[in-house]
This record gives sequence, structure tokens and C-alpha cells, in this order.
Amino acid sequence: MYPNYKKNNKPNYSMKKVIYYIVFLNALFSFSQTKVGDIHFNDIDVFDNDTELMLNGAGEKDKLYAMALYLDFEVDGVEDGIMVAEKDVTMAITIKIISSVTDSDFKEIIRNGLERATDGNSYLLENQIRDFLNLLPGEINKFDIFRILYVKGGTLSLFKNKEKLGTINSKEFKKALFKIWLGENPVDLELKENLLASYEPNPILGKWKTYDKKTGVAINIIQLYIIKDKVYGSIQRMLRISERDAICYECEGADKNQNVEGLVILKRLQLEGDRYVNGKFTDINTGKVSDCQIWIDQDDKNILYVKYKGGGGVHEWKRILD
Repeated sequence: MYPNYKKNNKPNYSMKKVIYYIVFLNALFSFSQTKVGDIHFNDIDVFDNDTELMLNGAGEKDKLYAMALYLDFEVDGVEDGIMVAEKDVTMAITIKIISSVTDSDFKEIIRNGLERATDGNSYLLENQIRDFLNLLPGEINKFDIFRILYVKGGTLSLFKNKEKLGTINSKEFKKALFKIWLGENPVDLELKENLLASYEPNPILGKWKTYDKKTGVAINIIQLYIIKDKVYGSIQRMLRISERDAICYECEGADKNQNVEGLVILKRLQLEGDRYVNGKFTDINTGKVSDCQIWIDQDDKNILYVKYKGGGGVHEWKRILD
């Protein structure tokens, strides 16, 4: 598909390329989101700077707060609630306050939830409960965001907005805390069901390997992502080693003279029916920008069909499975 673009004589890994990847990753983590009422949660989120987790499910509690459960393993549904709460692996909960609530009311919600979660035996964890409640701020405002990150081994950290409030080192307290929402007697059964829903990410997202339509030779790896409900795709890797420092001299506008690796070649595709349409495709061989559309056959979600003007028909990209 891209047989003859030019190689770069400049040093590899230019500052522009580094900056591009930073912007790309920020966009990927910040804008691919799931909506609960009027609240959005990132489909992939980063906790404490380096812990990346996937949204499993999200829901709302009595117009007081919305919350989301983040895991790095799969669950089958609501029946896995206790397993998740008791599992000693890294996971997180994000709570977004959506109405006015006093700090004492919020602390009471937590304390009552722990009493339910432990079948009236929360007194056995009284020291940890007090330590945790003491971490909570004296004032809680609408739109405050709390994140509870549990790291394998027993460390549970509480964050408010971007500030780390402190940690509790107790596996047993972690189990009880998560059972407030995931246990046998949760504070809200519907919320539990929403948190434990088997989350299915948009099948368009992910990494795709492209191929030359005539020869069948693999060309590069494209990462598809969503920003504000529109699909974009960037070249993550050129597969031919000699082309990894290639420059798109023929490209136009801001893409001109940019490294091919990192270049966004699919832009602004919008969902219409079962296809993403009205987007733009950049041919890095010619620099030509054409109208394009992409879609996935429901019978095989590991094949992405890509069609753009002047492309010689429909191209088939194959999903890269982790």
C-alpha cells in the first residue's frame, strides 16, 4: 500500500516524534470515555502516574455519586463480585461526587457500607476504618473526584482529585471496602450490577496490521483510538526496518516533513449505522488526502475493512491480538 516513500537521513527519535507520542497517549487516555448520566469515565485510566487499568463497569448511586470499577482481568458478571473484592491484584475505584454532600454524610455512607459488608462485624477493622475516614477531607464539594487504588500486596491509597491523601496497609480492609459495592449485601444492587457488567470495548479500538493489497506483504501497525466520538488512527510501527525513520515529504499541511511513524493517517471518522464514515485518509506514499470509511464484519471482529478514494478497492487490516 505504501511502496515508495522516502527515508530520512536525520537521526532517529526526533523531539517532534517524542512530543507527538506524548500528545497521542494523552489523547488516548483522556478522551475514550463511557458516559453514566452526565458523568464521563475514561475507558482506560492511569492511577498514581503509572498504574494503567481498564474500565469494567460504571453506575450511579441515588444522584449522590457516580462510580467506576477498573480492573486488569475479566469478570463474568455480578456473580463475580465477592471474587473481585477478595482478589489480591491491583484494581481501582473512581467516585465522582454529583450532588452536595457533607463530609460527615460521606463518612457515614462509608461506615454504614462497611457494617453491611462485614455482616455487622466492622468493629474487627475499627482501627483501619478510623484511619481511612481520617484521610477523607473536612470538606467535600460537588464534582470532587475520589480514587481508591489497591496495589497487589495490601497497599490501598486514597486520592482526591490529583492529591494523594494517604494509604492503608491491610488486605482485610480492602476486601471489606470493596464489598460495600461488590459484596453479597451491597449498598445498591443495581450499582453492583453496573460495576460488574462484562465490559466490551469498542471493537474498532486497538492495533491493526495493514497489508499491501497487491503483494499481501505486511506494511505497518496502526493504532485506532477515539477522541470525542471520532475515530483516529496513527502509524505506531513500520514493519520494514529500513522504513522506520521514513519522512512523509509529500504530505500536506502540518503532516509535511513529519516522521511516518507517529503520523495520524485516519482522521475524524464518525459512526453512521454500522460504519465509521466521513473521515480522511492520508496516503504516505503520495501525500494525498482522501475520503474514507471503515467497518468491521460482525462475523469476524478481527478484520477491519478500510476503503478510501483511489485505494484500489477495499483493504483488509488484521487485528493484532495481545
